[in-house]
Amino acid sequence: MAQIIAKRYAYAFFDVAKQQNKVKEYYEELNKAIEILQVDKVKRIFKNKSIDKTKKIEFVEQILKDTDKEVINFIKIIISKHREDLIEDIGKEFKKLYKEYFNITDVKVVSAYPLKEDVLQKLQEKLEKKLEKHINIEPIVDKSILGGLKLIIGNTIIDGSVKARLTALLKNMQQAV
Repeated sequence: MAQIIAKRYAYAFFDVAKQQNKVKEYYEELNKAIEILQVDKVKRIFKNKSIDKTKKIEFVEQILKDTDKEVINFIKIIISKHREDLIEDIGKEFKKLYKEYFNITDVKVVSAYPLKEDVLQKLQEKLEKKLEKHINIEPIVDKSILGGLKLIIGNTIIDGSVKARLTALLKNMQQAV
């Protein structure tokens, strides 16, 4: 249920961002605001149900005084509806909408050793051409794959690691016997 509510808030704010042609700005501002609201001392106040919502709104206005007014107004709505616990989920849903809107895909590149920047750049260019999307590469080092690469694109895994090849070879040998 909470996920559905978070989606509704994210969709509503995303619609406002699109109407005002400020999707990127609101995305960045919302992320900064959520980051500030995650600081331990601020979080304790922001998520405390016993604090009156008007005082909480005043507090948020003070700590987010450099934030865009629309983002502050959105957070005020969240407070007035007692949905403070959903702020991170709303941010995640907004991020999904942002990535979909700008055709951005995250790709985890798992390798046994750190890859050089030029290799990552070439890989990014090839993936962007193949997938026809903007690619954010997240390099991950996992020595257990022994060598090669493993790409994780959403729910799809492309495993070109030495470990996967050895496992497949072992399975084929076991079936042959």
